[in-house]
Amino acid sequence: MKKYFLILFSIIILFCTSCEEQIFPIGDDTPPQLVVEGVIEAGEIPIPPVVLLTRSLQFTSDGRQLSIDDLFVHDAIITVSDGAQTVTLDEICWEDLSEDQQKLVSENFGNRYDSIGVNLCVYADVNEVMPGEIGKTYTLNIAADGQELSAVTTIPPHVPVDSFYFQNRPGDNSPEYFELIAKISDVENRPDFYRYFTSTNNSFFDAPIASVGDDLLIDGKEFEFPITQGETWLEPSNPQDYGYFNVGDSIQLKWCNLDENHFNFWSTLEFNFFNQGPFGSYTRIDSNIEGGLGVWGGYSVSYYSGVVE
Repeated sequence: MKKYFLILFSIIILFCTSCEEQIFPIGDDTPPQLVVEGVIEAGEIPIPPVVLLTRSLQFTSDGRQLSIDDLFVHDAIITVSDGAQTVTLDEICWEDLSEDQQKLVSENFGNRYDSIGVNLCVYADVNEVMPGEIGKTYTLNIAADGQELSAVTTIPPHVPVDSFYFQNRPGDNSPEYFELIAKISDVENRPDFYRYFTSTNNSFFDAPIASVGDDLLIDGKEFEFPITQGETWLEPSNPQDYGYFNVGDSIQLKWCNLDENHFNFWSTLEFNFFNQGPFGSYTRIDSNIEGGLGVWGGYSVSYYSGVVE
């Protein structure tokens, strides 16, 4: 019997190790890669291209010896083309941004740079020559640090929210917490990809931990689903009331459509966030940047507002 269990245990170990993919970190002799975070939006409030360009850290880097400011890439040549015209983005730093521009940058790049003392610099179409338009394809080209990067994104047709309402938190009918339910009518026989952000009481727009979805199971259907309140990593929510809203809260919903490559980036990034811990499997983030890391993505956007009563 003991021999039987030893054989069985050996087979299980062999099976598990044969299914694992061995991952080896990049060595110290590999130069840092450029990391792109770029966005362009169409809709009620069209937004021209904005790009944040940084450098990656080596796997064995000692972060204590680094300045965050040193990670930002300066003097890059960045252009965006829509097939009819090309615009060169200007580098502009935090103190030169207007209050509205600072809010836009913080919301799109998920950080509160005014509260962490970073001299952020971004590349933007400051003259608003190229606001985003639904149906157009935008090609990004970057030359910096002796490297050349490129990416392509398309702003897809928009599927608006049909209606929304608030209801008591499921399970306990708590008079304190409410959830937001939205309804959409998905377009039949067309792949649609969605992402959303929320703002509470005129705060920044934040995405929840799981912010993207596709129409694989709801193609062509009317569909109701809960909207989770977004959160910033600087101000994490209490797990007991995560995602819910309070009576009297003024809510804004930023509802977005994005193309498949843009969706794949956020989908794999969010999956990697959930798949943490010592027994989590490795997830490779699906970037659409040729020659670098990160994402260049377009959104078609609509906004909705309401008060929790």
